[in-house]
Amino acid sequence: NWSPALTISKVLLSICSLLCDPNPDDPLVPEIARQYKQDREAYNATARQWTQKYAM
Repeated sequence: NWSPALTISKVLLSICSLLCDPNPDDPLVPEIARQYKQDREAYNATARQWTQKYAM
């Protein structure tokens, strides 16, 4: 939950932590979490494709 005590630094640190160590046991999209847990190679390939398509 957001509070005025959260600084940009803390928010960015939290985002970095989530990206570096995702929690597939509490997913926003269950199918992506399933792929992350059961087929990491396909998950990484999809992540690379989406990064190239949408972030570059």
